[in-house]
Amino acid sequence: MKRIIQRATAVLLLAISVCGCAAQEEPEEYRLDEEQKLIVYTSHKKEIYEPIIKEFEERSGIWVEIIPGGTNELLEKIKFEESGSGGDIMFGGGIDSLEVYSGEFESYRPAQYEHLDHTYASATDAYTVFSRLPAVLIYNKKLVISPGAPRNWEELLNSRWKGHIAYADPVKSGSSYTSLQTMIQVLSDRYSLEDVLRNFSDNLEHDIASGSEEAIENVVTGKKLIGVTYEEAALKRIAAGADIGVIYPEQGTTAVPDGCAIIKDAPHQENARLFVEFIVSEDVQRLLEDQLYRRSVRTDLTSAEAIREIPYDLVYSGEHREEVLALWEELNP
Repeated sequence: MKRIIQRATAVLLLAISVCGCAAQEEPEEYRLDEEQKLIVYTSHKKEIYEPIIKEFEERSGIWVEIIPGGTNELLEKIKFEESGSGGDIMFGGGIDSLEVYSGEFESYRPAQYEHLDHTYASATDAYTVFSRLPAVLIYNKKLVISPGAPRNWEELLNSRWKGHIAYADPVKSGSSYTSLQTMIQVLSDRYSLEDVLRNFSDNLEHDIASGSEEAIENVVTGKKLIGVTYEEAALKRIAAGADIGVIYPEQGTTAVPDGCAIIKDAPHQENARLFVEFIVSEDVQRLLEDQLYRRSVRTDLTSAEAIREIPYDLVYSGEHREEVLALWEELNP
């Protein structure tokens, strides 16, 4: 309640100064000390970050300012901001994206590191894994019978699905880039990178969703028959009543984690470290699996159903990122 009163008072004082009314100096008791602040850039949706941020604020007494945006948008913002002038934390984004920008982050290894899955750990501790996100295929169960739904990545290049695939722009969506790289890597023994991108783009007929939510909505409403997305987003829509099915490709799928990173020269570094410790705690990681449809990165905790998981080549993904996205934009102007 005290926090709410403080915020309301701050807003009132701002309103008074803007309207030109006589404003007195803000009382000392309502000023927020710098050590009580944390600025979080996040590409997570509100339903993911809000309960976590709220609990962190209540437990720590730290006031969190949220700046939302797309993964690539925020990473570019961090890259070009003057050192120490922006946010403290990048919360969200696939670790393949975070790896590309690893030079923008402080090295930090949480105290609970030994309890975390190290498969995709940063070699320089530039980021900390947060949750595992399997890439999946989805289909509209009213319009596509289960036996006829695509069962593997290669079917996405089949002309049978031309014009019927929902997919978010990988230039804007980190999860879409991960899915695209998964397809490229799985099919690399049969198709060149250019062939995968060209054939897939042709099948999309250049009708590309702006984000993951729009892509799933297109399948739910029947605008598209099938789609490519990530497990959490699909399961959440099913729980809300959407009549869609989820397919884990026969060749297997990747479960690349998203992560959290402390921005280099962050103005509130100690609070940023506390936040990293908090998101990998047992409480938050249980919340992921019990309520948020995500897979924990704690090896002592995960209870999600096993899937056929295949390795994701982070080095290849990072080295070819610019090439892949440049060709994608050329094919989808």
